[in-house]
This record gives sequence, structure tokens and C-alpha cells, in this order.
Amino acid sequence: MNQTVSPLSQHDQQTLSYCQQLLANNRFIEAKNRLAGLLSLYPLQPSVLELAFSIELRCQNFAQAEQHYQTLIDNTDQPKQQQLWLIALLEAKEEHFALLIALEKVLDEFGEETQTRFKHGLVAMAAGNILLAEQSFLMLKEHKKVLPHLLLNLGHVYKAKGESDKAISYYREFIVDNPAQCGVGYWSMADIKDFTFTVEDNKKLQSLLANKSVDLGNKALIGFATARGYEQQKRYDLAFAAMSDANRVFEQHRPFRGNLFQAMVNDMISGVSNQKIEAPVSGNFAPIFIVGMPRSGTTLVEQILASHSKVGATDELQYIERIGLTLERSGGYVKQLGNLANDRRQALAEQYINQVQQYFIEHQVIAIDKNPNNFLHIGLIKTLFPQAKIINVVRNPLDNALSVFKQYFSRGHEYSYSMKGITFYWQGYLALMHHWKRTFGQEIYHLSYESLTNDAEQEIRNLLEYCQLDFESQCLSFYKSDRVVLTPSVSQVKQPINKRSVNSWQHYQPFIQEHMPTFEQIIAQTQALLERS
Repeated sequence: MNQTVSPLSQHDQQTLSYCQQLLANNRFIEAKNRLAGLLSLYPLQPSVLELAFSIELRCQNFAQAEQHYQTLIDNTDQPKQQQLWLIALLEAKEEHFALLIALEKVLDEFGEETQTRFKHGLVAMAAGNILLAEQSFLMLKEHKKVLPHLLLNLGHVYKAKGESDKAISYYREFIVDNPAQCGVGYWSMADIKDFTFTVEDNKKLQSLLANKSVDLGNKALIGFATARGYEQQKRYDLAFAAMSDANRVFEQHRPFRGNLFQAMVNDMISGVSNQKIEAPVSGNFAPIFIVGMPRSGTTLVEQILASHSKVGATDELQYIERIGLTLERSGGYVKQLGNLANDRRQALAEQYINQVQQYFIEHQVIAIDKNPNNFLHIGLIKTLFPQAKIINVVRNPLDNALSVFKQYFSRGHEYSYSMKGITFYWQGYLALMHHWKRTFGQEIYHLSYESLTNDAEQEIRNLLEYCQLDFESQCLSFYKSDRVVLTPSVSQVKQPINKRSVNSWQHYQPFIQEHMPTFEQIIAQTQALLERS
């Protein structure tokens, strides 16, 4: 119910404007501290509350944001604005399914709006509903709505559907319409593994690299695409030079904070042990987690398991990472993990279950959570879900290193910008995985990618046995599945298992000689990890 609200004084209005500027400049804590005085003076003033709500969202303090949201709802009578606040809250929390419903309500009740429809398509993609995303994007295209990234996202839709020709067509159209962002389009094409650049494409890429008017970030993406073109021509020296130049650009602007990664690994090793939690807090919910280095074969393993009648796939979920962040903010991740009361453990497990089950109509399926980064959180996973299956996919470190080095990651994975960073990250990954092996033993399944390519049927049978699943022949013909895939591996998992990428690092051996002693140590540690205890 609305209450009488005092207007802001001129001085307080200036303070509010200053706080808005602080937020716009990403100075969240300053903005929050400066706004605190206004919030105490005007606890029901919508403009103050709305800014406080926005600040808490940016800080990812969702509990406080929800309190501000509820106060706003209780003290305003603007149905559309209330729905927009809800959309902002759900978007920040990445609650894609609830967000889709909220967006559809706005479209139904307040009419079609271009930006709302476009956001609906983006959220549908994030939720894995590619057909719904396609529908929204095509609706905008048919109505000739001019949106800079509409064509790009249509390309992403058809890439996920495995329709490479359509994807390429939209990417090319995007490049023509958006020359200032052509690097995004060229890299998107290069990232389709069954696509080959034409002679004209390669000439254009080299011309763009030489063009001084092309901005640095765009040029770096063009560099990654150029490297892929050279690789397709088997000109590996030029390919390595191009990918090295591209990586150097991103390394300067997105530096790898190796000290923080090392500190987290050390904290996990010293602070997390097997507490032998026997009683599952989650009933019969026993998800399958697929972890490992990126570009190690995790998507392939996911596709194999998702072909089973009792298993359902999701996406590269951030839910476990988010629970870890919540624990970190409430007194330290490792410290909290070692002292979780049963009711707190139950609440976190139920939070995860509710989020994951949004992906399934039938909740009795066994859910796959394939996020390679979750190797960092195996202690948390086993605390919440003692019965969970954890599959660590391990690829030849040299093959993996080159695959990571030539790949552009839109977020995270800053270690990938240099061979030194990659070897450092591999060492941390192995140190932690050896700790988890000592801690949990055969509760974790370490799967060699090379063994999978060498004897697919036997390895798939072993994998299903570990997951306590009966053998089903469709797991061998996983590549016939019509399931959409939202990772760069989409074209690779749409064909039978093969050995084409095994030992592909050898093409680049002359250019990584200085790192070989470190890789030899990493390979020895990797082989030890794969040995059955």
C-alpha cells in the first residue's frame, strides 16, 4: 500500500545523482556507502530505493536486493515498472526460466517491444530453449527490427542446432551490416569446427589485420580467426604467430590473476577433507558432474551420457560456483564448508535442486551438470550430494594446451592467453585433482580422452557402470541425437568418436620448445592421476 513519501531536498537530490554516477562508473561500494544516509532518511522514496536495489544487484547481494524490491512493490502502483524490477532481479540472479515467464508477461500485457523481445530470445538461449530463441529472433527479423546483434545471435542459434550453413550465412550477413564488429563475426565462423575459410576470406582477414583503423579488441578476434585459417591450410608457423599475437592483446586487458587461483587451490588442499557424509540431504537426487580442463572432451562425455534414457543434460551451469561464492561472502568458503550445519547443507542442496530441475519436465531423470570449472568445487559437491557421480575428463596436456591457446573465451579462462599461464593452471588443476583423489578415492571417475577414442565401446560401458546405469546402445550412437549443444564442440559431437585431434599438438612442437620440460612434468602427473588406485 502506498504511503506519503517526502520529496528529496535539492542537496539530497544532488547526492542521489552523485551515487548514480558512482554506480555508472562501477564504484559499487562507494555508491552504497554514500546512499546509506539517504536510505535512512527516505526509506520509502522510490528513486532512492530503486538505486539501492540496483547497487545490491551489481554487488550480487541478492537477499538485500530482494528486500528493496519488495519495498518498491509495496509502495508503488506501476504494474509495468514492477515487472521490470522483477526482470532486473531475475536477470541478475540468472534465473532464466522464471525470467522467461516474466518477459512473456510484459510482452503479453504491455505489447510488443523490440528490446524486450530480443532479451526474450537471449534468455531462451541461456535456458537452452533454442527453438524459442529462434522464434523470437526470427519474429524481430521478419518485422525488420534493426538490432546490431540480431543476425549474430541467429547465427548462434543455428550453430547450436548443428545447421552450420545457416549459421555461416547469418554470420556473413552480420559482418556486412556491422563492419566495426567484423571480428566477432569472423571468430564466430572460425569457431564452427567443420567450417573452412575460403581463399577470399583468408585474404580479407589478412587485410583487416594490416588495417590500422581496426580497433585492438576487434583485431585480436580477427587474429584468432586468421590463425584458424592458417591452420586449415597447414601453415602452422603462421597460425601460431597469429594466435600468439591475439592472445597477447587479451592478456594485456584481461590479466590472469594466478595468485588468487593458487590461493584457492592451496586453501582447498589444506582445508577440505573427506568428512564421510553418508546421509544424503537430497533424497534420491544424485546428479552427474562432469569436470576437467576446458577443451578436454567434457561435451563429448555429456553427449554420450545424455543419450541414455534415464539421463538429462542441462548447460554449463554456474549454480555450484554461486553457492561457493555465497559461502565465501558469509565467512570464507573453505571455513564455511568444513562447518556446515545439516539445516544449512539441506537448504543449499535444495536451492541447487530447484534450479537444476527447471530444465526437466520429468524430475526423475538423472541430471548432468557439465561445468569444467567445477573441479575446484568437488569438496562442496560431495558435501551437498555425497551420492553424486563425478567424472573428471583428462586429455593429453599438450593437445589440451594448444586447443585452449587457439580458443577465444568470451569470459573467464584468462590463463589461456599464454603458455606460461596454461601450464600454471594445469599444475594447479592436477594438484587439486590429486588431492580429491586422495580424499574421495574411487568416488571420482578419471576418464582418459585418448582411451575413449581408442576403445569407445568399452570405455562407454565402463562409464555407464560407474554411473550405475544399464548399457543402452544409443549411447554409442550419441552423435545421432538431435539435442542442441551450446559449446564450440557442437560439430565435433555430431559425428562418431575419432582420433583426429589426438597428438594434434605436434604441429606446433617447434614453437613451444621452451615449455616442454614443464609439460613433461605435467604429463607424468597426469598419468599418475589416471592410474587406478
